[in-house]
Amino acid sequence: MKKFFILIFFILFFVSSNSAFAIIPREVDIISRQKMPFLQLQLDDDVQENLKNKKEIRVAIYPPQNPPFSIMFECKKFEGISADYMFLIAHYLGLKPRVLLYPSRQEALEALSASSVDMVISDAGELDEKNEHFSQSAHFMPKHLALVSRKMTDPNLQKNKTSIRLALSQNYVDQNWLKNQFPNANISRYSSVYDAISSVAFGDNDYFLGNLASANFFIENNYKNILNVVHIYFEQRIGSYFLMQKNDPLFLKGVNTVLKSIPITQRQSIFRQWSQRFDARHCQFSSLLTEKEKEWIEQNRQQKVLVNPLYSPFTFFDESSKFYGISADILELIHLRTGLDFLPVKVHSVTEMMNFLQKGKGDIISAVSYSHSRNQKILLTRPYLSSPTVLVTRDTPISANFLSNNIKLAVTSGSHVIEWLRVNYPKIMLIPIENTTLALEMLERNKVDGVVYNLIGANYMIDHYFRGKLKIAKRLSELSSVISFGVNPDNTELNSILNKALIDISPREISLILNKWQDAPDVKLYSWNFYSTEFYLLAALFSVLVLTSLMWIYYLRREILSRHTIQLKLQEEVTLRETLLNSIPVPVYVVDRDGYIINRNQAWNVFFEQKKMDLTEFPLSSFSHPLSAVYPSLQNIFKNPSIEKTVSAQRYTVNNGLENRIILHQAVPFIDRTGQPAGLICSWQDMTLYENLLKILSITRERAEQANRAKSTFLATMSHEIRTPISAIIGLLELVVTSKEHVVSDDEPIYVAYQSAQSLLGLIGDILDMAKIESGKLELNPAWVSFHELILPVVKVFDGLARQKNLRLSCEIKTGHPDEVYIDPMRFRQVLSNLLSNAIKFTEIGSVDVLVKCISKKEPLETHQIQRLEVKVKDTGVGISQADQKLVFQPYSQSDFGKKQSGTGLGLSICLQLMQMMNGSIKLNSELHQGTCVELSVPIQCRANIHQAKEEKQLISENVQKSFSLRILVVDDHPANRLLLKSQLTRLGHQVVVAENGVQALELWKNDVFDVVITDCSMPVMDGPTLTRHLREASKGPLIILGLTAHAREEEKVAYLAAGMDDCLFKPLRLSQLDAWLNKLACRLEKKAEPLNTLNNLVSMETLNQFTQEDPVMLRELLMTTRDENISDMKQAKVLLEEAKWPGFTQCLHRIAGALHIIGANELAGSCRELEKECQKSSPNKQMIEEKFETILKNLEEINRAIFDTYLK
Repeated sequence: MKKFFILIFFILFFVSSNSAFAIIPREVDIISRQKMPFLQLQLDDDVQENLKNKKEIRVAIYPPQNPPFSIMFECKKFEGISADYMFLIAHYLGLKPRVLLYPSRQEALEALSASSVDMVISDAGELDEKNEHFSQSAHFMPKHLALVSRKMTDPNLQKNKTSIRLALSQNYVDQNWLKNQFPNANISRYSSVYDAISSVAFGDNDYFLGNLASANFFIENNYKNILNVVHIYFEQRIGSYFLMQKNDPLFLKGVNTVLKSIPITQRQSIFRQWSQRFDARHCQFSSLLTEKEKEWIEQNRQQKVLVNPLYSPFTFFDESSKFYGISADILELIHLRTGLDFLPVKVHSVTEMMNFLQKGKGDIISAVSYSHSRNQKILLTRPYLSSPTVLVTRDTPISANFLSNNIKLAVTSGSHVIEWLRVNYPKIMLIPIENTTLALEMLERNKVDGVVYNLIGANYMIDHYFRGKLKIAKRLSELSSVISFGVNPDNTELNSILNKALIDISPREISLILNKWQDAPDVKLYSWNFYSTEFYLLAALFSVLVLTSLMWIYYLRREILSRHTIQLKLQEEVTLRETLLNSIPVPVYVVDRDGYIINRNQAWNVFFEQKKMDLTEFPLSSFSHPLSAVYPSLQNIFKNPSIEKTVSAQRYTVNNGLENRIILHQAVPFIDRTGQPAGLICSWQDMTLYENLLKILSITRERAEQANRAKSTFLATMSHEIRTPISAIIGLLELVVTSKEHVVSDDEPIYVAYQSAQSLLGLIGDILDMAKIESGKLELNPAWVSFHELILPVVKVFDGLARQKNLRLSCEIKTGHPDEVYIDPMRFRQVLSNLLSNAIKFTEIGSVDVLVKCISKKEPLETHQIQRLEVKVKDTGVGISQADQKLVFQPYSQSDFGKKQSGTGLGLSICLQLMQMMNGSIKLNSELHQGTCVELSVPIQCRANIHQAKEEKQLISENVQKSFSLRILVVDDHPANRLLLKSQLTRLGHQVVVAENGVQALELWKNDVFDVVITDCSMPVMDGPTLTRHLREASKGPLIILGLTAHAREEEKVAYLAAGMDDCLFKPLRLSQLDAWLNKLACRLEKKAEPLNTLNNLVSMETLNQFTQEDPVMLRELLMTTRDENISDMKQAKVLLEEAKWPGFTQCLHRIAGALHIIGANELAGSCRELEKECQKSSPNKQMIEEKFETILKNLEEINRAIFDTYLK
């Protein structure tokens, strides 16, 4: 008994274990491709508190799959419309979705009852019974019932609902509604939507009734050419929702809040992701109709559509008389919206369709082009398609004035293009036709010269039926064919309904239809009905003749078939050889062992077409044969059978009867059956043109080089001839302007002449630079230069000019720049100076800003690391228009504002060329009246600062001003230049003796003692280099020789230095330049000057040397200008302080501080800044300000006195 109970226990345990195991769900992954947009989601506090206790949302699903709502393409991968909504809910509730697959719906509901899951997806449209434990969420996807059938199904079968076979899925659609709609129908239910719709596709049922979205999904993916939607029941909506427990209303509230917050665009995106077909959401068409129109539809469900079977791709019938085409698809969309049924009626011409419509034999013309005459006879709906009107011709070239000739043009009767053609091309003979397809066949058979057709129809017909035979030649002006439906004028209700339906159809749906029919397969066009019955008689007669002929041919064919086959093969081989030989573009000929030409190609005949005699009648060995020179090399091949099969090309001169031609000849032997050369296959290439081109190229190149040399010589000569008198003018004007008794005024004629002469000299320099660039002779001289010396001094030079125009000039250098860069400093400064000059020149109000930065790698600076230097020059000036921006970088081009200023228009062109030579770039961004920004970008090598002794530069900076007198010999053939040099040197305190040429100078030098000889380089009798060589030969001690030249070219200076000169300067020679050079000379002559100890103690000479690039002349001018400005600002500041005009007084302090910063008096500049801040307070303390300003004045006067003592005392 005990064993029995044990056995019963194990049996019960085993059964319960299997039962528990059977209902264990399988976890699957959820896949969603939806992006998560930001939602205005406001959850109640109690909902949020409830969600804090949840970390995940458990969702139950069950088979079978319900595409596109629930899909499992891969094992353990759940996706579809339901998955997308589930993923959105989980995301916006902040929960992790966990999907569990149960074997059936019943087990999923049991799991929900047992709280094993949080919700169950119900998207198959099941009819759930009332359950007190479950709650439904809001519908996340409304479902409309759709009726689906095969495309071959009889349309009348739908009306006879009692005899149809209807397929549905299990538990779908209310039974009462089903019996009411389909009484006595044979209904079959399937376990899944896929099985139900497949039964219709394979003929087991007539219709499928189910969800519209599911039907569209299966039609798109599996049954696109088999099934279609024939009706939609908008009144029936069976939505998709989520089932949840009633005891958790807060969770249900949160889910519904998310579903209601999802925007319509997101819902459409989810739907479009899974279906691209008809969307019932956009088809609430009945709301657009009036009550009268709805009543008319109920009374006139069936409409006869007049269809032209030969109007592809708009209307045609297949072999089973099924109506297809663009118009058919659009009528199907109208049917789905209105419920109207369209019965196609074949009509073979436009005129016949118009008559049928007027007589009541039809209700709608399926496709008709608009024309004024047609619009007067029938009502045309709004167009559903527009296509350009084109001319179709045969696929052969046509002339440009094709339509202007007397040609025959086939046009459809009543077409809108007839009147236009008669007006614009009166010579054309118009052939009216009733069908465009017949017109295309007439065109193919050369009965007409062209056909007028719309572009869509022409493309379709040519691609499918006339490819390679016809083509679209051109579009006819701006004319377009507008395709519409035609309606009887008395049937206004139908016309209104069609118009509203066409408006409701989106352009996207029409585009899909067009794309569908552009690639549609060929359909046979039955045009035989249009021909006359006489063709039948001719066909019968032709058949009798053919049968008789076939009997005779069959008899003869047996006799000659074998021989004919052999002849064809031989003929093909001969044709192939001839074609192959004549297709070779070079002359080819065959010569036998005796030297006779036995064959040649067409190119050979063309080469000798000027020869009067037949060259094949006598051998190559004849001296009268033009190829006789070739024959000896051909004999060597015959005499040496072991020679290589290919012979190297040899050059000959051959007369072709018109002229001598240079050819490159080669020959290849062909072997007979004995293995001996039977002849030679020869060919040549005509090298005459090539040789002539080489000669022409050589001559042209020589001429170009001569022209370039002539241009360079001309520019150098013009530069010398212009610079020589200009030098004297500038020098003499400078003496007047810089004299102590003379006060400079901007409007004084002498000062204006002085500035104009300098501008003229700058223009000449620009032209020479441009000439060097064009000739490729401008070379870069890169060197290692301090980063601070590269840019900052250039900006500071323009500070005074900017202040004269009350402009703010700023320079911002980003940190992290290298110590030294490898670049051509002179050319880079030239570019930057040009940009700054333009910016200040064209800016009247505002500022000019310079931004400098180096783009480098993140790692520490390496030796010679490659970086990129970027400089931006931005101003608030007049700007440049878009049209002028394309011209400003071209030589001699200026903007409209630039033409009002002086200049050559070469500045930016030179800048562009220089930047390109540096492998850099220059970009210009500007707007008219908004300012301009120019960006420079150039690659540079960088390195850390290398401290080197600068003994020579320090010596020069410490000996700026010398007080000594030299005895100088001046040699120049130009009287004005001699006068200028003598005046300049005398002004500087030196003794001067002048000579007119080198011979006279040599005599003076022999009879006197001179410290320095200054000579012009280009002089008659004896020039400067010759004089230098003589002086060097005769001189026993040190002698300083300075050359002067108006040839402003570096190569000229190099040549003169090579002749023995110590230095060579370019005219015009400024007084300051001459003084600086003589100061340098004083160091070499060991004439020491008093050091600038006093000035060195007050200012930073190191900063000044960097700023002026250690140019003593520039240093002197800078300090003197600073002194003069300080004196002026001090006087003005005293007056403003006494009157307590604080804004003006603050501006004076600001200018004084800026000048002190430039010369390195930073401590005194800081005092000015502090006093400036005191003045900007709301109630300045005048007494304290006066005391501090008095101290500043004392220090400032000390600096001014030191400058005066150093340079002017």
